[in-house]
Amino acid sequence: MYIIFDEQIIDSEEIKDLIEAKSNFKVEKDMCKATKREDVLAYLLTLDVDLIKKEIEEEYDLNGMEMDDLFEEYMQIAEEKAMELEDLMPMYSIMEARSYKWDMSENKIKTVMAVAHTDLGTLRLSDVVKRLLSETD
Repeated sequence: MYIIFDEQIIDSEEIKDLIEAKSNFKVEKDMCKATKREDVLAYLLTLDVDLIKKEIEEEYDLNGMEMDDLFEEYMQIAEEKAMELEDLMPMYSIMEARSYKWDMSENKIKTVMAVAHTDLGTLRLSDVVKRLLSETD
């Protein structure tokens, strides 16, 4: 899908390929149409829990950690890693990412990410992400 980004047109497929090539995330779904906007890129990303686990093991003893605390830590780290993708996004972009699910059957953390030009504003982008989260599994 093509997105209007300030005065240029961006192919969401190119950004998807860039995310998968330059990070550990896998783009599970292009959600640009679901935003119901012509100026927002959006994706459903997954990140392997084993990659996050290695990072957490350096700081914590996972055996003594409660499942709720572990879940929160996984969500937080996945969101932080998703926000690091902002460096790959077009110039003058704003981004928001929210992790929402630990899919234990696939052992992956699911995250919704949206990107827009700074003119859109963080409040509107936040509303878009909330709407996308309500449409996910």
